[in-house]
Amino acid sequence: MPDEPVTVEFRVKDHPDPADIDVLETQIRREASAAMGLGGEVDLAIFVRDAGRIVAGISGWTWGDCCELQSLWVEPGLRGRGLATRLIAAAEAEAAARGCTQTVHFTYAFQARALYEQNGYELVGCVKDFPSGTDVLWYRKRLKGRADGR
Repeated sequence: MPDEPVTVEFRVKDHPDPADIDVLETQIRREASAAMGLGGEVDLAIFVRDAGRIVAGISGWTWGDCCELQSLWVEPGLRGRGLATRLIAAAEAEAAARGCTQTVHFTYAFQARALYEQNGYELVGCVKDFPSGTDVLWYRKRLKGRADGR
């Protein structure tokens, strides 16, 4: 007996429910973890607060021996004081403590190119005109790993 046809409905969403996005990310993470045998991803986030309000932060995740730093932001009035560099260093230290040997970060040419290069990141990929008028950049930095040598 042939498989019954599946009735599907496609819906384009400009503002998807975050819970729906979580379903996709959870399934992708579950399948990747099973395929690679590296365990699950672990979120990594560091925030700087002033009177309880977030004024800077960095976030990403670690998986196996890798770390991806996805978001780095410093309130405009606090830029130029070394907060971004300190956040990157703190995230790298935590990634290394978790056994990571490298970290990657995507950014745009108009944003933080100099920041990553000054902090030892090497440009490993570029997509020109993404979006038109700028380039998306993919940086990587090798880490020393755990302080205990594992």
